[in-house]
Amino acid sequence: MRSVAIFALLIAQPLAAQAQDEKAKDLAQDVLNKGSALFDTHDAAAMAATYTEDAQLFWLQKDNSTGEVKVTNKNGRAEIETLYRDIFKDPGEKTTSKNTVEFARFATPDVLIIEGVFQPNVDKQGKFPFVQVRVKQGEKWLMKTLQFFVMSQD
Repeated sequence: MRSVAIFALLIAQPLAAQAQDEKAKDLAQDVLNKGSALFDTHDAAAMAATYTEDAQLFWLQKDNSTGEVKVTNKNGRAEIETLYRDIFKDPGEKTTSKNTVEFARFATPDVLIIEGVFQPNVDKQGKFPFVQVRVKQGEKWLMKTLQFFVMSQD
């Protein structure tokens, strides 16, 4: 009888973990779908409001002349908002962006790790990987850290 209980436990644990991972991925995709829609409004202040006050954004890109990976770090909402203002400085371009979640997992019930790909405009080439850590504050899932790789996958 004891071996049946152990066997049941061994089967139940992976199923519970898989259900938790699916819940995390569904939540992450919902949060990021809203983020894509917000990005398309080109509202830098609204985008910055999706980050915690002390958030860190790491912008990684390859230096074309040396091939080295260069990291630019933005600290806090004010610096992140300035980055988005620079991104949105050309008001004439309409975008339809898309985030695709490839992996999501709860580190704790209020900390969500997300890995995925961002397309700034689905009508153009350019898919950029990212890794986010989001924390739940009230009913919102705010970005604590973002690593954004300006190295297109296509």
